[in-house]
Amino acid sequence: MTTITDIAEALGISPATVSRALNQSRIVSPELSEKVNETAKQLGYKKRSIRRHRGRAILNIKLVLPRHQEPERALFYDLAALIEGIRSGFKHCGINLLCETASPKFKPYPHKKGGDLDGFIFAFNRPTTSTLNELRTVGTPFVVLNREISGLPCVASENAKGIADIVEHLKQRRRDLKPAFVSLDGLGQIGEERLAGMVAACADHGLPFDATVDAFHFDGTSSITTEAVRSIAEKYNALICANDIIGTVVVTEVDRLGIPIPAKVSVTGFDNSPLRKLSRPLLTTVSMPIGKLASTAASALESQIIEHKVPEEIVRISGSLMVGESS
Repeated sequence: MTTITDIAEALGISPATVSRALNQSRIVSPELSEKVNETAKQLGYKKRSIRRHRGRAILNIKLVLPRHQEPERALFYDLAALIEGIRSGFKHCGINLLCETASPKFKPYPHKKGGDLDGFIFAFNRPTTSTLNELRTVGTPFVVLNREISGLPCVASENAKGIADIVEHLKQRRRDLKPAFVSLDGLGQIGEERLAGMVAACADHGLPFDATVDAFHFDGTSSITTEAVRSIAEKYNALICANDIIGTVVVTEVDRLGIPIPAKVSVTGFDNSPLRKLSRPLLTTVSMPIGKLASTAASALESQIIEHKVPEEIVRISGSLMVGESS
């Protein structure tokens, strides 16, 4: 019975290179792949189908994570839950999970000897145009996690619905609800979606809210000072924050001002991040179901790789309202 090693010896190359060529690796050149497949045919090699034997397959998946200038932004999700979710999503294959951070110098294939990559997951960041062009040229499947990008396979949170759930909850608690939206510059699409959700939810409930007047954007968490929060809390009785990091800082500053929470002012966050558990009083939030998001993205990627299925452009996953003591 002819083996991969036999083919490698006949061509004077490594068994790993032969394996990549036989599995239609995007890293091996077309010329070498053709030579390997022709030699395999001449030697009578019979390749096992990954689909028939997919339970034995081991896929190499690269997880690309964001690199933030502000260290606190790394606190908005549980990295362990992300990794566990990805692994659980690959139900028919084992995976080698390789991690890398996104940067202007990021290259999907830094060198040919870096191993065969079967797929990419871009989590909480969008691939650059040059990266997308390279992935498409080589033909490697990928999925984007927690972003919506037209024409690309994405799995993201229901941000607008989450904000709508918060507004509904606050409206039940306060008949005279007058909400403000508090965010940070640089949150990008996530911040925009949550603000749009705020506008829509307030309109649905007949609440006065003008995104140009009632939304406050800060440069960073250090800019959310006591005096800045005082000026907002004097005009509004509910501060709906774009995420739990902002919410936790706002709760601290409101408490420092001696304003009772939630009797005088309610404060909410979003994401159910690990940082939320440190807020006092405990922050009301909406969960970002990171495990479900990750497993859904991984399953979609597995289907692309094994079944050659065309992925959906966007799949939305809803989180749950988590009522704390701050509302």
